[in-house]
Amino acid sequence: MDTSGRRSTVNLATVDLNLLVSLHALLEERSVTGAAERLGLSQPAMSHALRRIRKLFDDQILVREGNRSILTPRAKGLLGPLRDVLSRTSGLLGGEIFDPRHSQRTVTVAMSTSVAYILGGPLTRLLEEQAPGVRLRVITTADMSDAVFTEGQADVLLLAEGYASSHSRERLFDDDWVVVSGTPGLSADNVVDRLWTWPHVVLDADRIPRPYEMLRHRGIEVDIDVRVNDWLLVPQFVEGMRRVGLHRRRIMERMARHRELYFVPFPFDLLGLSVDMVWNPWLADDAYRGWLRDLLVQAASGGE
Repeated sequence: MDTSGRRSTVNLATVDLNLLVSLHALLEERSVTGAAERLGLSQPAMSHALRRIRKLFDDQILVREGNRSILTPRAKGLLGPLRDVLSRTSGLLGGEIFDPRHSQRTVTVAMSTSVAYILGGPLTRLLEEQAPGVRLRVITTADMSDAVFTEGQADVLLLAEGYASSHSRERLFDDDWVVVSGTPGLSADNVVDRLWTWPHVVLDADRIPRPYEMLRHRGIEVDIDVRVNDWLLVPQFVEGMRRVGLHRRRIMERMARHRELYFVPFPFDLLGLSVDMVWNPWLADDAYRGWLRDLLVQAASGGE
């Protein structure tokens, strides 16, 4: 018995490493039938593999809940590391280096709807030009846990600077808060008065948005006229109206070109809305990651 407090090393000679391929299929399909079809095995063969996997990990891995199967907490934690192991193994055995011109890979990016509004057009155009066979999958989510990487299979999470992450991050683009109105009577000189006296369109959320915390701290009580559940809806209910809202400068620069919207900088110092790239910590393909980083930087620059 190991009494040192360290986990004993597993003798890989006693482990059938083919089980890792079966485990990968089970974790992603969450179904014995689906995993069997994916690997070209019979359902009894996959059921036998699951029994061996359960014994190997001393965990049920896949359990029934009502009319569906779900992963155990241990199984969820295996998703990311297992993809990493299999990807590195493929490279060790001579897997092809990622080439965007010929790849059929799916790029998965997690981001807010507001960031998707900024990057969506340039990103899809760049993919069409540089990697015509690559598909794009966008996850709009407020989940900043590792589940976005393990269960959501995101390659990268685009995260506003005000939100913490336990993983390394690098800046994608800078942005900041602006006050937006639907009439031309808004200016840098009168913005505080307008925030105080004009009705607001605000995001209906459990957490008070940071600019409104600042306004409250400054003693400015606002009159809320409309509540919406997505930041992108704020301008829709401000346009052409004697109302104000708060938003990203980058979005308002684009929307104001064609709509009756006016905006000025938020009048008080506040942490901005710059966006960082937080990479899936189990993304082992350096060539793919480097290409995707460059692609996102190009998209954030307007596709130039």
